[in-house]
Amino acid sequence: MQESHLSAAPQRTGNVIVAVALLVLMAVGGYFRFVGQNWDDFTSLHPDERFLMQVASGIGGPTTLSYTDPAGLTQEQADQRALCYERYPATSGIGGYFDAACSPWNPQNVGFGTFVYGTLPTFSTRAVAEVIAGLSSDQSWLTFYPIHLAARLVSGISELLIILVVFSIGLRLHGKWVGLLAAALYTLTVFSIQQAHFGTSDPMANLFAALSILFAVCVQRDGKLRDYFFFGLAFGCALASRINLLPLVGLIFVASAVRLLPVFARGVAGYEREAHWTQSAVGIILAGVATLVAFRLLNPYAFNGPGIFGLTPNSAWLDEVGKARYFISGEWDAPPNWQWIARPRYLFPLWNMVAYGMGVALGITAVLSTIVALWRLVRGKPGALVNAVPLAWIVAYFGYMGLQWVMTMRYYLPLYPALVVMAAWGLA
Repeated sequence: MQESHLSAAPQRTGNVIVAVALLVLMAVGGYFRFVGQNWDDFTSLHPDERFLMQVASGIGGPTTLSYTDPAGLTQEQADQRALCYERYPATSGIGGYFDAACSPWNPQNVGFGTFVYGTLPTFSTRAVAEVIAGLSSDQSWLTFYPIHLAARLVSGISELLIILVVFSIGLRLHGKWVGLLAAALYTLTVFSIQQAHFGTSDPMANLFAALSILFAVCVQRDGKLRDYFFFGLAFGCALASRINLLPLVGLIFVASAVRLLPVFARGVAGYEREAHWTQSAVGIILAGVATLVAFRLLNPYAFNGPGIFGLTPNSAWLDEVGKARYFISGEWDAPPNWQWIARPRYLFPLWNMVAYGMGVALGITAVLSTIVALWRLVRGKPGALVNAVPLAWIVAYFGYMGLQWVMTMRYYLPLYPALVVMAAWGLA
């Protein structure tokens, strides 16, 4: 009894040290991410942010619907307006939240076409601006200036929370000290600090991508149904932020497969093997349902509506996704695409992540740690499967994005949390 009490004392001391250190990291990370939020002094220098702020200040509030053709209403748009007036005569055609054709929350209905982003970050910006406007009794927060500060606040909070998520991933994979080191590394990751100052969709997408990795790790470790459910919610929110995070879906299958491997060992009873298979199947279905619910609620105009159960795909949204793919394919001959000519695929984005996104020391450590972990996995080394989820994400997403014509650094932001965890593991 006395020996047990004595052995628990260092563990409690270690937990206190980790908790205090994590609080310090959050304070330091918060300072770096929130200082100088109005860095451009109301000049809107970030083009994507500028467009998103136009949308955020335009949705939700109009009393009439407008459309996107500068030459005037097309026949299709005229038919859409007539349909909305027929459905909602008392509100001059203004429809409910889930009605893609008539909702004032749909960017395409308030004069903003080619909206190729998820709606969750824009909705979050608008919600934060509404809260600030209500608390301050200053309705100017709902206008183009200063709604960009609300968007940057959302970005800063998202990148700050990722410090905790990175700690949790490291904790569950390799213990509290690796988790703490990973959190420290992400706190000082330059690209995270920079992106926290932009009111774009990338930081929030990064947060939910990191949460998806975390809950996939939890599935791999424990296999509880709640972990599948929370993975589905996080994945749905990630898709509602950026649709190009679809490759995250593979993590739930990787985690489930690793979880199931021990049941194939000799001597495992048939009923036990069947129970594990059933648990995984139910969990994956639950994750799928949670994903659909989150995506339906937070990116509602991927579907036609007009109610929540109107789940037919919205052709206008599919067209926008197609445009986004066209813009980054290299087939679009326009000045923004010329900068990628003669840039070597994979090597160019990798160089930018190592040299500028993380810094040379952290970048090289992350890359080498990932290579070592992959080598251990391929060789079947003991304990190598522990890193299966972050490795699967790094390989799959970098492999997918590296094939694209457009190699802008922010497209690779969702890799940083996993890379930082691998760096911490390699240093430990």
